[in-house]
Amino acid sequence: MTVEMKLLIVEDDDALVRSLRDGLASQGFAADAATNAEDAARRLKIDAFDLVVLDLGLPGANGIELLRWLRARDRALPVLVLTARTRVEDRVGGLEAGADDYLTKPFAFAELVARIRALLRRGVTSAPTVLRLGDLEVDPARLEVRRGGKPVPLTVKEFAILEYLLQHAGTLVSRTMLLEHCWDSSYDGLSNLVDVHVSRLRRKLDLAIGPPSLRTVRGAGFVLEG
Repeated sequence: MTVEMKLLIVEDDDALVRSLRDGLASQGFAADAATNAEDAARRLKIDAFDLVVLDLGLPGANGIELLRWLRARDRALPVLVLTARTRVEDRVGGLEAGADDYLTKPFAFAELVARIRALLRRGVTSAPTVLRLGDLEVDPARLEVRRGGKPVPLTVKEFAILEYLLQHAGTLVSRTMLLEHCWDSSYDGLSNLVDVHVSRLRRKLDLAIGPPSLRTVRGAGFVLEG
């Protein structure tokens, strides 16, 4: 017999809640809903859930506060943050507070289901995925970087750039791609800020150990190599 997974949706948009509950039910999930942090905390105290889908922009206490409260009680319960906030700093803030994954609105329902299933497959005892390339290790959950076993301290923006480059290792990443992923829509793409951040990132990586691994392709972009 198949065991039905129980999810808690923490979201104040009633229409979205109805849509998510109906859609998740069609995929074999049972879903309860809470419209604010206080209601969510009450439900989490009295019932057992397999995963939480959490919006950050809640009325009253926000999603980050709820997430920190939850992590103080339960380090293992998977949490997928679902939010309209698209800035890298917001994503990093959610991960630092204890989120396991992050999906921005608007989103494809199929991707949401795929991410939920991936988190549930991970299991409560498994560690979040650590990205590796050669002697370089990036831990998105802990925001830690090591090269050759040595820690590499990075700023939030440098971490976001490195994570994106590592996800596209061995392929050319243009400045436009980095702008769209690592900066918000108000950024002035005509400045050389991307090159400045990449240059600082390269120096920090190369100081850790070994030969250069982040290569600039003149007029085109950057390639991270192992």
